[in-house]
Amino acid sequence: MAAQSSGDPSAESKLVLTDAAKLLGVDATKLSAALKQALANRVDAAVKAGQLTEAQGKELKARIQADAFPILGLRGGGHHGRGFHHLEAAATYLGVTEAALRTSLESGKTLAQVAKNQGKSVDGLITALVADKTKELDAAVAAGRLTKAQRDELAANLKERVTAHVNGALPSGGARLHRHGGFGGPGFGSAGSSAPAPQTA
Repeated sequence: MAAQSSGDPSAESKLVLTDAAKLLGVDATKLSAALKQALANRVDAAVKAGQLTEAQGKELKARIQADAFPILGLRGGGHHGRGFHHLEAAATYLGVTEAALRTSLESGKTLAQVAKNQGKSVDGLITALVADKTKELDAAVAAGRLTKAQRDELAANLKERVTAHVNGALPSGGARLHRHGGFGGPGFGSAGSSAPAPQTA
């Protein structure tokens, strides 16, 4: 009988490995070591192909060896869907404090509505946010936290995504204000905050 699910991804992976080892009649430690080596090989291949930077590869391999990364079900999370850390840039353009802007957004207003209330151009706000995000992406590439290919992927259609966000028209779940004051939504993450996982399928 399979072990009961723990709900924790890393613990769940260990339970699955233990069950698999029993089914195969092999030592769980050896099976775990083999899978870790296979994942490390995938990371090396991703670095060689330019899909990960050297720094990202080292980070992932350290996490794999430290059991700090689920062995099963690795998917390329990349940098999508993380918080939109550009509240400061928006507030600066709009001429308001971050606290005041956060309050307006929490009340249900869109960035476009706030801009109009402040007598500011919505197009100008979009341009400011695109510039801020582009600067962040370029800095991440310079620091080795993103490859050029990753940067280009995140920058693709950036203006369209920012425009949708400013107008409150985000797809798949819409906007959500995080505790740190950022917006949630695809393509608005903090660039290079962690290494993406290599694809396993």
